[in-house]
Amino acid sequence: MSLCLENLSSQLMFRIRRYPFASDPLRGVRFLKRWVRVGAFLATLTLVLLYLFAFDLSVQQAVLIFLTMAVTAVLAIELGFTHILRLTRASFYPVKLAVELSPLGGFKEACHRSTEMVAELLGAEAAVVAWVHSELQELEPLASAGLPEQWLKVAPHVRLTESGLQETVLRGRVVSKRTATGDRWFSGLGESYSVTYVPLLSSDKVIGVLGLAGDSGTFNPRDRRLLSGISVAIGLALDNARLYDQERKRAERLQELAQMRSEFLLTVSHELRTPLTAVKTSAEMLQEEDDSPAKSPRGQLIRNIVQGVSRLNTLIGDLVSMARLNNSQLQLNLEPAGAGEMASAACNLVRPLIQTKRQTLDAHFDVHGPKVLVDSRRFEQILVNLLSNAHRFTPAGGRISVDVREEEDEVIIAISDSGPGIPEHERAVIFEPFYRGREGSGRRVPGGMGMGLAIAKSLAELHGGRIWVESGESGSTFFLAVQRYLEPAVERVRAGAI
Repeated sequence: MSLCLENLSSQLMFRIRRYPFASDPLRGVRFLKRWVRVGAFLATLTLVLLYLFAFDLSVQQAVLIFLTMAVTAVLAIELGFTHILRLTRASFYPVKLAVELSPLGGFKEACHRSTEMVAELLGAEAAVVAWVHSELQELEPLASAGLPEQWLKVAPHVRLTESGLQETVLRGRVVSKRTATGDRWFSGLGESYSVTYVPLLSSDKVIGVLGLAGDSGTFNPRDRRLLSGISVAIGLALDNARLYDQERKRAERLQELAQMRSEFLLTVSHELRTPLTAVKTSAEMLQEEDDSPAKSPRGQLIRNIVQGVSRLNTLIGDLVSMARLNNSQLQLNLEPAGAGEMASAACNLVRPLIQTKRQTLDAHFDVHGPKVLVDSRRFEQILVNLLSNAHRFTPAGGRISVDVREEEDEVIIAISDSGPGIPEHERAVIFEPFYRGREGSGRRVPGGMGMGLAIAKSLAELHGGRIWVESGESGSTFFLAVQRYLEPAVERVRAGAI
């Protein structure tokens, strides 16, 4: 959202700088006013000369008529252009404030810039932007212009019940004071200064107050339409800047937490692998030296230890992979490889698991099919994870199919299972880390950490590909799409054809 606002603001500022009168419509109005005066003078002079010769007037009569018409024209021009200038200011100043403030990402920066601009546009000697704290019922000064630099550090927070600004904050009305005497913020300017407080509105809610002070003889902002437009423009800009600051801090905090989590996982995984390696080695040595029958309790216990350690090593490997993906520490060794060859290798790896449940694995692809530019080991890991997922959710005696095909410039690998379907509301979250399906959904099985699909998705995106799922009431198909690799000679031929 903030990126769209910055692009829009940059386009508006380009147009404003391109056309001189667009950057300052008041200059255009004053320029037009001068030419209207010249035209009125020439028209009046022409009419007087016509009267002089047509009606045989004396010189004194002609001069009197000329002065009368000239004074009338001047008064009409002044009144008309005063109204035009007032309308122009009321429409242009809020737009200028919005355009200038919208690209500013920081809340404090937007507050300071708004006080400087308002003081300059309205001719105020000093300006203050204060934020409303509803829970404390007080105003906190956040930025100032025209006041000493140290003033903001010692500026008092003003309670609404003590300041007489309830009308401004609670009802959203402009409040004016004829003198700055007794004012909590502008009393140091002197008795000859008047003060005006304008509510800052966002979504029909008062979120702050703009205080303006200037010499009573020259500063008297009576144009309510202008003040209303300024209050909305500044209010929306400051509210957007505040929300942007909050979202940026939240994103930074989430990034820090993710970094801490990844570092914790890497540390724990490293610490666990050493004792697990010792346990696994010892169990395998016991298994090799065990002379007891295969079905003896001792042999079964040793096999259970080996299987359990292997399972823990697999889980730790998944944790390490996810932590490295989150930290962008995983480096890919990209080389051209056949998609069919890697699909075949992945099928061979999971085939023993599939046979234990008497499942059928159908392969619909050419081993010497299209090539892709990938890290072969990591790409096979994606396919193994998808096939393991299909095996897990396909019932005994079910069917799993693998299909590799080309579509335009992509190679798409589809892995289908005959297990229960995935509800539509779960299809967007099954690729999230640690998601294992909802209770009673038919896609939740005991064991596992819900990392396989998350790792597959992250690795696919790291290769510049995409992964998604389509499912009905029964059966699901996971799709993996990556860019097809073209040999350099083919690329040159295609470029020549273009």
